[in-house]
Amino acid sequence: MGSVIEVQHLSKSFGNHEVLRDIDFSVNKGEVICIIGSSGSGKSTLLRCINLLEKPSGGQIIYRGENILDEKHDIHAYRKKLGMVFQQFNLFNNHNALNNCMVGQVKVLKRSKEDAEKIALKYLKVVGMDHYVNAKPKQLSGGQKQRVAIARALSMEPDVMLFDEPTSALDPEMVGEVLKVMKELASTGLTMLIVTHEMEFAKEVADRVVFMDKGVIAEEGPPEQIFNNPREERTKTFLKRTLS
Repeated sequence: MGSVIEVQHLSKSFGNHEVLRDIDFSVNKGEVICIIGSSGSGKSTLLRCINLLEKPSGGQIIYRGENILDEKHDIHAYRKKLGMVFQQFNLFNNHNALNNCMVGQVKVLKRSKEDAEKIALKYLKVVGMDHYVNAKPKQLSGGQKQRVAIARALSMEPDVMLFDEPTSALDPEMVGEVLKVMKELASTGLTMLIVTHEMEFAKEVADRVVFMDKGVIAEEGPPEQIFNNPREERTKTFLKRTLS
């Protein structure tokens, strides 16, 4: 079970404001990691640094043995290996669900249209959206959009799936359908890194929970330890506030 991504001494500042400080952690193949913490603790910034939507200010990100922050590293080749699911779905509004799942495959991975369509249909089925292949985003509910967004990321057949609070923009009654899909994916051995405020989900699905506070990893461990027996005072305070 080798590590797919290793983050070493990662830091990120916006101007004088240090958002991430000396972050060290690794993502192992087949592992599901949930990152929790209050707003502004740096969770989303960490995810955005890992897929280089934000350029880290310092440190290293080692992917399959190479530091991808080296000048000579091909960022686009690395990005192809990461699937990203955002809070706001980020679907192409002028494309139907099927095309949303095909565009990246054809443009970025240079797959043929036939292959791309086959793969897109396969993953739309996985997320329960195979009956909506011709629907445009505006015809879909938030939960359905997010499931198409997950299928789109899966269609690229990435090494690691990154989820940035995938349910936070959804109406409460739609959260369940998205978490259900994510639970099913987690059980398939997919490597997943999930920023979430859904504590029950993290408890049930994560192999490891990372608690962030004020730009550092304050505590990490298996869910039963973090939720039932946290060592750090600030973890306890956060959980008391969140779970009450």
